Amino acid sequence: MIEVLQSWLDIGKATLSLQRQGLPTHITVQKNWDQFLLAQELLHTPNSPAILDLGCGDCCTLKFLAALGFTDLSGIDLQLPQASSPLPYKLYQGDLMNTSFTEQSFDGAVSISVIEHGVDLKAFFHEAHRILKPGGMLFVTTDYWEDKVEVASSIRPFGLSWQIFSKAEIEEAIAIAQTCGFKLKQHTAIPPCSDKTVTWYDKDYTFIALTFSKSTS
Repeated sequence: MIEVLQSWLDIGKATLSLQRQGLPTHITVQKNWDQFLLAQELLHTPNSPAILDLGCGDCCTLKFLAALGFTDLSGIDLQLPQASSPLPYKLYQGDLMNTSFTEQSFDGAVSISVIEHGVDLKAFFHEAHRILKPGGMLFVTTDYWEDKVEVASSIRPFGLSWQIFSKAEIEEAIAIAQTCGFKLKQHTAIPPCSDKTVTWYDKDYTFIALTFSKSTS
């Protein structure tokens, strides 16, 4: 599956759908589109799947997954928020490209707005493949515009490098994923862009979402 966020109308529809279901919405409203797509992808998952958030940050995605009713949840990041009360998920401090999880530990993995921040894609997909069970889902979103949007190396959100993926770079990322043993769910062409729905650090762009599955053979 490949989806590109096309307009604020899409954001509004996603937000309204989450609100009608009583689900939490994101502080960054555009990311409601990511979470709406994630919920759709998880509609037909097996009972009580083990799901890992690769680059969990402030745990917004884990909280969203918990609200969907999932209970076997884990997250990993280089830095973790301080918890003042018991959490409905487990947190691990570490490198998402080199985790200590045993092989085939998880039924699914998600990584929302992470790979644009200095992630080595070959290491990322290799590690995701290692820890997922055969047939396991990998849901990834990232910053995107079909033509290259240059980002100065001096711009370092969260102290990390940042890039906005172009169409050519997404095609390269898909090829890397495939060499690591993933296949796209419902292989389709990358949809053309429409509106620039996001502005950050004076850069205008949108989001792209990709759903992979680990090959069963």
